[in-house]
Amino acid sequence: MIKALSLAAATLLAASTAHAHSHKVKQLEIVHPWCVETEDATKPVVVSMTIKNAGGKPDRLLRASTLEAAKTELRAGVPPDTEGEVISAIPVDSRGEVNLKRGGPHVLLTGMKRTLGAYDGFLMTLTFARAGKVEVEVMVEERSILAPARH
Repeated sequence: MIKALSLAAATLLAASTAHAHSHKVKQLEIVHPWCVETEDATKPVVVSMTIKNAGGKPDRLLRASTLEAAKTELRAGVPPDTEGEVISAIPVDSRGEVNLKRGGPHVLLTGMKRTLGAYDGFLMTLTFARAGKVEVEVMVEERSILAPARH
């Protein structure tokens, strides 16, 4: 009985850890970098995440890079069906957070080298003005994550 409970607890912990991963460097925490699976490598990919700054000084995301795409850009927030304009940095206030997502500021990948399947992952390097370079793993989620909930 105890063995079964331990196994169940370990399985739940592994499942929640896989879904909500984060990376910490200095005063920054990058929470759950993710994108949606793709069927066509020619279409752009939006990378979402939350960046938390526990420090007393603001920081700025200056750029992102990955070997998975020919081009990586920081984009401004816009209506959901457009990509927005290229911006030079995304500010992260001191003791604050910023949510990178479709319709808000985000990282846009173009010229993908392959299609991305659900549950895949890839590395991306984020470069901050104060914290420097941070390597994160971007998790690929099922397309259904974007579908509205039905009751």
